[in-house]
Parts: sequence; structure tokens; C-alpha cells
Amino acid sequence: MPKEEVALVTEDKWMKEPDGLLDQTDKEMLREISQNGRVRVRVINIREMLLTLENTEPKKFRDFKKEIERQAGKRLTIDELVEWARKAHQTLAGFSDIVTSMTLGQAAQVRYWRIQDHMTWRSIAKAAFLDRWFGREWAPSSNQLMGMALAEKAARLFGENFRDDPWN
Repeated sequence: MPKEEVALVTEDKWMKEPDGLLDQTDKEMLREISQNGRVRVRVINIREMLLTLENTEPKKFRDFKKEIERQAGKRLTIDELVEWARKAHQTLAGFSDIVTSMTLGQAAQVRYWRIQDHMTWRSIAKAAFLDRWFGREWAPSSNQLMGMALAEKAARLFGENFRDDPWN
């Protein structure tokens, strides 16, 4: 049994339930996340992710909550935090759709920006925006979630993980 565990956060209950009918793509994604079974994958929803973070890393949770409350302009309940996280997830999914047509050349540029130039996700998003990548606009041009989508896609094209060294 694998010692290490990672969480896959999804609102799709059938990804979590034992009797869920997984598509081949679902199975491939889980296999990739588990690194061919070397890592245990725990499928959780956004609420469970927030509660886990609150219990295992309370300072990170407080910092996250404080930042979201600053953006919201008020104190938030756990239900409101879940809704904010869902909206962010939907935004990231939309950006991920935009970057599907990334070329290997663009991926190399993102990799260079991130690893050699030490650009933040926001800086990468803005640079791609200014270069008019994908024939699309996004707002703000320095959207952190777009930068994450760009880095994730670029890293995958190189068989790497944008959350690991040398990317992060």
C-alpha cells in the first residue's frame, strides 16, 4: 500500500463513490495522479479540502481565509468559502480549456519564464496576454489562475508537474 497520499479535489460525486462509473479518461487521470499506483489518491470535494486544510495546516487555512475575506470585503462562513473555491475552480477550468491548443514552442517559453526568469503565475499570464496567445483575452491580464493553467499545460507537455521542482 502506498505511503504517500494526494488529494484529487472534484465536485463530481461519482468520482468519489465506489459504484461510480468511471470513463477511460477518469481512469487514466487517476493512474497518472497516483503515479501508477505509487501514491494513494483520496478523492475529496471542495468542502472536505477546506476542512482538511483547516485541521492539518491551520495557519495556511487562516491565511487563505483571510485573503478570500479581504477580496469579499466581509467575514465568510465555510459555506461561503466553498462557493468562492467553486468559482475559482470553474474559472481555472475555463482557462485550462483555452490553453489546450498550446504549442511546444509556447510551452518552452512558459518553462523559460517560470524556471529561468522566475516569473510568477500572474507574470506569465500577463506576458502571454501581451503576446496575444490563443487569440483570446482574459481579465485581468495578469490573472493568477490563467498563469497556473499556462504553467500546468506547459509542464505536462514536457512530462513534468508544474507544482514540483523545477517549476515550483
